[in-house]
Amino acid sequence: MNAFLKNAYQSHHALEIIFSSLRWFFLVLSMVVFAIQYFENPIEWKLILFVLLVVFGFLYMGVSDYYLHKTPEGSKMYVMMTKGGPFFDFVAFSALIPLTGGIDSPLFPLAYLIILHVAVYWRFLGGMISAACFILVYSIIFFVQVQEAPALHSMIDYFSAVFFLFLIGGLGGIIVSRERKHQWENSLLVEAANRDYLTNLANHRSFQECLRNDLDQGKEFYLALADIDKFKSINDKYGHVTGDKVLRQIGEILTTILSTKQGKAFRYGGEEFAILLYYHDESSVKELLDEIKHAIACHIFYDKGEAFSVTMSFGFGKQNGERPDQLVEKVDELLYKAKNSGRNQIVTADVG
Repeated sequence: MNAFLKNAYQSHHALEIIFSSLRWFFLVLSMVVFAIQYFENPIEWKLILFVLLVVFGFLYMGVSDYYLHKTPEGSKMYVMMTKGGPFFDFVAFSALIPLTGGIDSPLFPLAYLIILHVAVYWRFLGGMISAACFILVYSIIFFVQVQEAPALHSMIDYFSAVFFLFLIGGLGGIIVSRERKHQWENSLLVEAANRDYLTNLANHRSFQECLRNDLDQGKEFYLALADIDKFKSINDKYGHVTGDKVLRQIGEILTTILSTKQGKAFRYGGEEFAILLYYHDESSVKELLDEIKHAIACHIFYDKGEAFSVTMSFGFGKQNGERPDQLVEKVDELLYKAKNSGRNQIVTADVG
């Protein structure tokens, strides 16, 4: 339970899964509420509209769940379906409330939940705008339903509902804004602690945490260690500033190639890099490392107008239930074998 709450606090994705699950729950609840009210007072046009609303809800929520679970976070369709969810909720609410009792509908508190959902993305302004939209819907329903001059107690109920909608929108937006700012500040600190400032890759600490988590979860992956060949001679000849530029540009090459692959790159230390590759077969790993090795060997570096190139040696192996230090030691031996065998090559465990 604690892990679930932690994920919901830190991740938009986990929060969207919660809201998605709640939609299905409230869809079922609305069907129960409508069925009870319909049997007490059957009105055919309400039944037709409600059935259409339920069909629309099933279609939208089914498509939304597909993109929520099957597409990467940040993709165009993922963003469209998740951020479009509150708009769908508002439209569905506006149609559902008149069909289930109007201002007396037991489903009216759903408005508070939807306002909070909007505030997650658009904070205080979003909370207030959504509250105003729900107040407009509520006011229309109220004055249509209460056709004659409203009694005093009815007006008290009306203004109480309006007040609470504004209160939820305002306070909800403020609370969410404060929490998002706090979370953003914390994420910056975590990012700084886990990222190498020079190459912009994840650092050694991040690598050790990721490696340990992957092993604990029983994931299938390969570990590769890569080292720039004769990097000391580059620093000696061109200086450490140029050496830093080489490291930075190699980090960019790794980031560019791995952004479309199933892998993560880390600066292990000095001129050495670690790569976690989430593939089932060795040939795919070898092919990807060949691509990286070729890209680096073909890249032209410059120092005061002088062009030069570098090569890298690689050692890689598949995790086989070892402890993190055992796996790193195993692959490190393969890397040194590559360097001692002439450099600019890839060595794996099947090389004798």
